[in-house]
Amino acid sequence: MTSPLARPPIGTPLSEPLDEAPSPRTASTIARVLAEVCSGIADADGRRLAWRTAAALPDFTFPGIRARMLAAVGCDLRRGVGVLGYVHLIGPPGSAKNLRVGAGSIIGPGAAFCLDAPIIVGENVSIGPNAMLYTAMHLIGGPSRRMHPSAYARPVVVEDGAWIALGALILPGVRVGRGAVVAAGAVVSKDVPDNVLVAGNPAAVVQELPGPGHLADPSIHVGGLRGYAPGCPCGCSAVP
Repeated sequence: MTSPLARPPIGTPLSEPLDEAPSPRTASTIARVLAEVCSGIADADGRRLAWRTAAALPDFTFPGIRARMLAAVGCDLRRGVGVLGYVHLIGPPGSAKNLRVGAGSIIGPGAAFCLDAPIIVGENVSIGPNAMLYTAMHLIGGPSRRMHPSAYARPVVVEDGAWIALGALILPGVRVGRGAVVAAGAVVSKDVPDNVLVAGNPAAVVQELPGPGHLADPSIHVGGLRGYAPGCPCGCSAVP
């Protein structure tokens, strides 16, 4: 007779032997997972994985070290480039070579470059934090799947002296002109002329900026020309 104080059994009795082979469905799932893992390892770019270690560095520190690390991945970075935080490289293995950055340019933390096609950044360009420069796009598909699976790419060019501000999005095929400013959060789908300020979604020209030879005050802000020095010989001090 079992004592009423006896501990009841934990769990339910096994209905199948422990050494029974997994079901065909389970075996198929395991095989698919292993195949995906092996494919991911085969496709992984070792240099790209090494670049991810740069994410451990605090933002706005070691800009030169980051630049050298990014160059080691395969990007073409010229002398004096500063990389102020982790930069996202998006694209197939080996696509890092599609990023070319001219001397004296600055890339802010969180900037993203889609490198299915070349992205050419000129000299003394500023790429703000979380800005995105994309080269790949999808066509609109049928009603069952609006994003067509096939992608195609067009290069992006940012000319000398331009400024891509915080969180701006540069879409495939766009050329940002020399000395132009793309305001924070702008979405640029068309070419930007030289020495203009564009803003909005879609981005549009909201202001013309003085060209070469103008003196500039460090207090200039995106949205006005009041930062330009009143002593500029061209007379741009008359601009409010």
